[in-house]
Formats: sequence, C-alpha cells, structure tokens
Amino acid sequence: MSVEEVFIQKGLDRAKLEEFLEEELEAAGYGGMDIRRTPMGTRVTLYVERPGVVIGRGGRSIQELTDKLGERFGLENPQVEVSEIEVPEFNASIMANRVAFLLTRGVYFRRAGYGALREIMDAGARGVEILISGKLTGDYAREERFYDGYLKKAGELASELVSTGQAVAELPAGTVGVKVRIMPPGAEIPGQVEGEPEEKEKREKPKPKEKLNRE
Repeated sequence: MSVEEVFIQKGLDRAKLEEFLEEELEAAGYGGMDIRRTPMGTRVTLYVERPGVVIGRGGRSIQELTDKLGERFGLENPQVEVSEIEVPEFNASIMANRVAFLLTRGVYFRRAGYGALREIMDAGARGVEILISGKLTGDYAREERFYDGYLKKAGELASELVSTGQAVAELPAGTVGVKVRIMPPGAEIPGQVEGEPEEKEKREKPKPKEKLNRE
C-alpha cells in the first residue's frame, strides 16, 4: 500500500469512528474526540456535555464503549477518557446538532439559525457563522447564512482558532445540512491591534432597528 493510500485509509477510518461516536453518544451531547497512540495503547479522549451518560452506572457504559472501539475499529488496547465541555456554546459540533435537532422538530429554519446565533454570541463568542442548506422552502435547494462578530475563515489561524462542526437533519422535503463555525473569546491573532475586531464589528453591524426589521 502506497503512502497516499495509507493516509486516505486513515482518514476514512477516522471518519467512520466519528460517525459511530456521534450516534453512540448523541444523548451525552457529543462534541468531538482526540485520539493518540501511546506506549500503553490508544488513548481516546471524548468531549461531551454530560460525562455521566458516557460513564454509566459503575462504569458499565464506558467499558462497553471501550470494547466496541477495540472490536469494531481495531484500536490497540483502547483507553477511553471523558472530558466535560464547560461551555457547549463554543463547541461547533454541539451547536450544529442543536440546530439540526430543532429543524427535525419543525422549527422554522430562520428561527433556529438566529436562535443559535444569539445563544453563541451571548455566551461571549468572538464570532460565529451558521450555514443551513437544502430544501428549506419550496422545491429548490438553497443556502442561508447567519453570522455575527469577527471570524477568521482562511489560513492556518482559521484551522487552529475556529471550531467547525457539521450536522444533518432529515426532513420530509429532503436532507438539510448544517455547518457552524465559532471563534471563541480570547483567541489571539498575531499582529492584531488591540480593539481592532470590536471596531470593525461596530462599523459592519447594522443598527438595532434595521436588524429587528430584517428578522
């Protein structure tokens, strides 16, 4: 197997593992994972809203999950750790799943998008972008964008500072995709003058009255 094929296979294996964990830990508020090789085996750190759901009574649930990871995905001596997400509003995966859940419950997409936007910004995020795409109204698919604040969208800083998450909502009209990008507070950008993002936001943000009318 060539080097390219090895990297492709590793990417596919990680994607399958992510999909499995999203379904398995949906009730726990799954927000992502970190997997590392160690001399003792494979350490898997799970980031969730409710760690108790993952651990279970007497540690049964986490032991069952550990066994599944070893059997289904061939992880060598998997060691599962659970880390609680202190501020779920800064985790893009959790917020994307929340929006998708609201859509499946029949909430209008604009209400779901603006509601999540306000929730994230009120928690103190520096910037956020929410994209909802699919057959939202009518027979043709389209994309709606909800955004506020300051957000890096390209380059190394964007990949390091911005949290990105995706989710899917199965609706009667078809599949709707949700993508969320969040820049948390305190993100330091090299070469940036202190106070620059806030001044830029004030210039670009519409007046409260205009924003209210648009909603």
